[in-house]
Amino acid sequence: DDNKMFARTVTKNVLRSFSTAVSHAPPKKIFGTHGRYAGAVYTAASKAGLLEKVESELLAVGSILKKSSTLEAFFANPTIPRGEKTTKVNHLLSDSTKFSYITQNLFLTLCANGKAGEAGKVLSAFNELMAASRGSVKVTIISAQPLTAKQLAAVQKGITSMLGEKKVIDLNVAVDANILGGLQVMVDDLFLDLSVASRVNSLSGAIEAAH
Repeated sequence: DDNKMFARTVTKNVLRSFSTAVSHAPPKKIFGTHGRYAGAVYTAASKAGLLEKVESELLAVGSILKKSSTLEAFFANPTIPRGEKTTKVNHLLSDSTKFSYITQNLFLTLCANGKAGEAGKVLSAFNELMAASRGSVKVTIISAQPLTAKQLAAVQKGITSMLGEKKVIDLNVAVDANILGGLQVMVDDLFLDLSVASRVNSLSGAIEAAH
Protein backbone atom coordinates (compact mmCIF):
# COMPACT_ATOMS: atom_id res chain seq x y z
CA ASP A 1 0.00 0.00 0.00
CA ASP A 2 2.85 2.33 0.85
CA ASN A 3 4.45 1.60 -2.52
CA LYS A 4 1.20 2.35 -4.33
CA MET A 5 0.76 5.59 -2.43
CA PHE A 6 4.37 6.57 -3.19
CA ALA A 7 3.87 5.78 -6.87
CA ARG A 8 0.69 7.85 -7.00
CA THR A 9 2.40 10.77 -5.25
CA VAL A 10 5.42 10.68 -7.54
CA THR A 11 3.23 10.39 -10.63
CA LYS A 12 1.09 13.30 -9.47
CA ASN A 13 4.15 15.49 -8.82
CA VAL A 14 5.76 14.61 -12.15
CA LEU A 15 2.56 15.42 -14.03
CA ARG A 16 2.19 18.68 -12.13
CA SER A 17 5.80 19.63 -12.89
CA PHE A 18 5.39 18.71 -16.54
CA SER A 19 2.19 20.69 -16.78
CA THR A 20 3.84 23.70 -15.16
CA ALA A 21 6.82 23.50 -17.53
CA VAL A 22 4.63 23.29 -20.58
CA SER A 23 2.39 26.15 -19.51
CA HIS A 24 5.35 28.52 -19.33
CA ALA A 25 6.73 27.61 -22.75
CA PRO A 26 6.16 30.12 -25.59
CA PRO A 27 3.08 29.21 -27.68
CA LYS A 28 5.17 29.07 -30.86
CA LYS A 29 8.80 29.12 -31.95
CA ILE A 30 10.20 32.22 -33.62
CA PHE A 31 13.55 31.63 -35.26
CA GLY A 32 16.51 33.97 -35.06
CA THR A 33 18.24 35.83 -32.24
CA HIS A 34 15.24 38.09 -31.64
CA GLY A 35 13.01 35.02 -31.37
CA ARG A 36 15.25 33.46 -28.72
CA TYR A 37 15.25 36.63 -26.62
CA ALA A 38 11.48 37.02 -26.96
CA GLY A 39 10.94 33.38 -25.99
CA ALA A 40 13.16 33.73 -22.92
CA VAL A 41 11.26 36.85 -21.82
CA TYR A 42 7.91 35.11 -22.37
CA THR A 43 8.96 32.13 -20.22
CA ALA A 44 10.37 34.33 -17.44
CA ALA A 45 7.28 36.56 -17.40
CA SER A 46 4.96 33.54 -17.44
CA LYS A 47 6.73 31.92 -14.47
CA ALA A 48 6.53 35.21 -12.56
CA GLY A 49 2.88 35.73 -13.47
CA LEU A 50 3.78 39.01 -15.16
CA LEU A 51 2.98 38.38 -18.83
CA GLU A 52 0.46 41.20 -19.20
CA LYS A 53 2.58 43.64 -17.19
CA VAL A 54 5.68 42.89 -19.26
CA GLU A 55 3.61 43.15 -22.43
CA SER A 56 2.39 46.65 -21.49
CA GLU A 57 5.93 47.68 -20.50
CA LEU A 58 7.44 46.51 -23.78
CA LEU A 59 4.70 48.27 -25.72
CA ALA A 60 5.55 51.46 -23.81
CA VAL A 61 9.26 51.11 -24.55
CA GLY A 62 8.49 50.35 -28.20
CA SER A 63 6.40 53.52 -28.36
CA ILE A 64 9.28 55.55 -26.91
CA LEU A 65 11.70 54.15 -29.50
CA LYS A 66 9.31 54.91 -32.36
CA LYS A 67 8.77 58.47 -31.21
CA SER A 68 12.49 59.15 -30.75
CA SER A 69 14.47 58.46 -33.91
CA THR A 70 17.57 59.72 -32.06
CA LEU A 71 17.17 57.14 -29.30
CA GLU A 72 16.45 54.38 -31.79
CA ALA A 73 19.57 55.32 -33.78
CA PHE A 74 21.59 55.40 -30.55
CA PHE A 75 20.78 51.76 -29.75
CA ALA A 76 21.23 50.65 -33.37
CA ASN A 77 24.65 52.31 -33.69
CA PRO A 78 27.31 49.54 -33.35
CA THR A 79 30.12 52.06 -32.76
CA ILE A 80 28.68 53.20 -29.42
CA PRO A 81 30.22 51.19 -26.52
CA ARG A 82 28.03 48.63 -24.82
CA GLY A 83 28.67 50.22 -21.44
CA GLU A 84 27.33 53.56 -22.65
CA LYS A 85 24.17 51.86 -23.92
CA THR A 86 23.77 50.01 -20.63
CA THR A 87 24.00 53.29 -18.72
CA LYS A 88 21.34 54.79 -20.98
CA VAL A 89 19.02 51.83 -20.39
CA ASN A 90 19.55 52.09 -16.62
CA HIS A 91 18.53 55.74 -16.83
CA LEU A 92 15.42 55.01 -18.93
CA LEU A 93 14.21 52.05 -16.88
CA SER A 94 15.45 53.07 -13.43
CA ASP A 95 11.92 53.49 -12.07
CA SER A 96 11.39 49.98 -10.63
CA THR A 97 7.80 50.85 -9.69
CA LYS A 98 7.00 51.24 -13.39
CA PHE A 99 9.21 48.61 -15.03
CA SER A 100 9.54 45.03 -13.85
CA TYR A 101 12.93 43.39 -13.35
CA ILE A 102 12.18 41.21 -16.40
CA THR A 103 11.88 44.20 -18.73
CA GLN A 104 14.97 45.82 -17.21
CA ASN A 105 16.98 42.61 -17.52
CA LEU A 106 15.97 42.18 -21.16
CA PHE A 107 17.34 45.55 -22.24
CA LEU A 108 20.41 45.31 -20.03
CA THR A 109 21.18 41.89 -21.53
CA LEU A 110 20.66 43.18 -25.07
CA CYS A 111 23.11 45.99 -24.42
CA ALA A 112 25.66 43.76 -22.67
CA ASN A 113 25.57 41.28 -25.56
CA GLY A 114 25.83 43.96 -28.23
CA LYS A 115 22.29 43.26 -29.45
CA ALA A 116 20.62 46.56 -28.55
CA GLY A 117 19.96 47.18 -32.24
CA GLU A 118 17.71 44.09 -32.23
CA ALA A 119 15.37 45.61 -29.62
CA GLY A 120 12.63 46.47 -32.11
CA LYS A 121 12.62 42.94 -33.53
CA VAL A 122 12.54 41.42 -30.04
CA LEU A 123 9.55 43.56 -29.10
CA SER A 124 7.70 42.56 -32.28
CA ALA A 125 8.48 38.89 -31.65
CA PHE A 126 7.18 39.13 -28.07
CA ASN A 127 3.97 40.75 -29.30
CA GLU A 128 3.62 37.87 -31.76
CA LEU A 129 4.00 35.34 -28.94
CA MET A 130 1.37 37.12 -26.85
CA ALA A 131 -1.02 37.16 -29.79
CA ALA A 132 -0.43 33.43 -30.36
CA SER A 133 -1.07 32.71 -26.68
CA ARG A 134 -4.50 34.28 -27.11
CA GLY A 135 -5.24 32.15 -30.15
CA SER A 136 -4.47 35.02 -32.53
CA VAL A 137 -2.89 34.36 -35.91
CA LYS A 138 -1.01 37.10 -37.77
CA VAL A 139 -2.17 37.32 -41.38
CA THR A 140 -0.78 39.73 -44.00
CA ILE A 141 -2.48 40.15 -47.36
CA ILE A 142 -0.60 41.94 -50.13
CA SER A 143 -2.36 42.96 -53.34
CA ALA A 144 -1.34 44.97 -56.40
CA GLN A 145 -4.27 47.32 -55.87
CA PRO A 146 -6.40 48.06 -52.79
CA LEU A 147 -9.00 45.35 -52.24
CA THR A 148 -12.67 46.24 -52.11
CA ALA A 149 -14.58 45.45 -48.93
CA LYS A 150 -16.25 42.54 -50.72
CA GLN A 151 -12.92 41.11 -51.96
CA LEU A 152 -11.34 41.47 -48.52
CA ALA A 153 -14.31 39.74 -46.88
CA ALA A 154 -14.00 36.85 -49.35
CA VAL A 155 -10.30 36.43 -48.62
CA GLN A 156 -10.90 36.59 -44.86
CA LYS A 157 -13.61 33.95 -45.16
CA GLY A 158 -11.21 31.64 -46.98
CA ILE A 159 -8.48 32.16 -44.36
CA THR A 160 -10.94 31.62 -41.49
CA SER A 161 -12.16 28.36 -43.00
CA MET A 162 -8.54 27.23 -43.30
CA LEU A 163 -7.54 28.19 -39.74
CA GLY A 164 -10.79 27.36 -37.97
CA GLU A 165 -13.49 29.56 -36.47
CA LYS A 166 -11.86 29.68 -33.02
CA LYS A 167 -8.76 31.47 -34.24
CA VAL A 168 -8.60 35.25 -33.91
CA ILE A 169 -7.11 36.77 -37.05
CA ASP A 170 -4.78 39.74 -36.67
CA LEU A 171 -5.13 41.09 -40.20
CA ASN A 172 -2.75 43.45 -41.97
CA VAL A 173 -3.39 44.63 -45.52
CA ALA A 174 -0.71 46.08 -47.80
CA VAL A 175 -0.45 47.19 -51.42
CA ASP A 176 2.54 46.41 -53.65
CA ALA A 177 2.22 47.26 -57.37
CA ASN A 178 5.28 45.11 -58.12
CA ILE A 179 3.28 41.88 -57.76
CA LEU A 180 1.27 43.05 -60.85
CA GLY A 181 -1.93 41.27 -59.80
CA GLY A 182 -3.29 38.48 -57.64
CA LEU A 183 -2.34 38.13 -53.99
CA GLN A 184 0.46 37.27 -51.62
CA VAL A 185 -0.72 35.90 -48.28
CA MET A 186 1.41 35.41 -45.17
CA VAL A 187 -0.15 33.33 -42.37
CA ASP A 188 2.35 33.42 -39.50
CA ASP A 189 5.42 31.82 -41.13
CA LEU A 190 3.53 30.29 -44.06
CA PHE A 191 3.90 32.24 -47.31
CA LEU A 192 1.48 31.73 -50.19
CA ASP A 193 2.35 33.49 -53.47
CA LEU A 194 -0.65 33.81 -55.80
CA SER A 195 0.67 36.87 -57.59
CA VAL A 196 0.90 37.45 -61.33
CA ALA A 197 4.57 38.37 -60.90
CA SER A 198 5.25 34.93 -59.45
CA ARG A 199 3.57 33.21 -62.41
CA VAL A 200 5.47 35.44 -64.87
CA ASN A 201 8.76 34.55 -63.17
CA SER A 202 7.92 30.85 -63.28
CA LEU A 203 7.01 31.08 -66.97
CA SER A 204 10.20 33.01 -67.74
CA GLY A 205 12.24 30.37 -65.94
CA ALA A 206 10.55 27.59 -67.90
CA ILE A 207 11.19 29.38 -71.21
CA GLU A 208 14.87 29.94 -70.35
CA ALA A 209 15.26 26.30 -69.34
CA ALA A 210 13.79 25.19 -72.69
CA HIS A 211 16.52 27.01 -74.65
